[in-house]
Amino acid sequence: MSRFRWKRVLLALAVIIAAAAVVFVATIAYFLLVPPRTEDYAHRMSFDSALWQAPSKEEDPAWPVRLRMADDLIASKSLDALSRGEVEALLGHGDVTGKWKDWDLVYWLGPERGMFRIDSEWLVLRFDTNQRVATYRIVRD
Repeated sequence: MSRFRWKRVLLALAVIIAAAAVVFVATIAYFLLVPPRTEDYAHRMSFDSALWQAPSKEEDPAWPVRLRMADDLIASKSLDALSRGEVEALLGHGDVTGKWKDWDLVYWLGPERGMFRIDSEWLVLRFDTNQRVATYRIVRD
């Protein structure tokens, strides 16, 4: 075979290998990202203060009520500028934990969402000098 023909064969082989690699990576990404997000979306529910404060003992341990409501609570901005007393009336007293010591109130939500549910998700809040909510977010340990 001529040198030119070898270059064409190698180029075609490289293109085939690259295309196979793209398909492989896309397939892996799909199976790692899409099912967990779909499952998370399917379990979401609207925030309800009474359910948040007294979760049912019959709930699914993989999807506790707080975890299912947390995104709705954050999106609603219901916590913006509330006093500490108003937050505790809405969410109850924070959970006692040795984690997140630089935050003023902490609430355990449940196991982290995603493919590998090893850690936990928490709602953390910080108050300003007037004891009003300054910032809050969902964090993972």
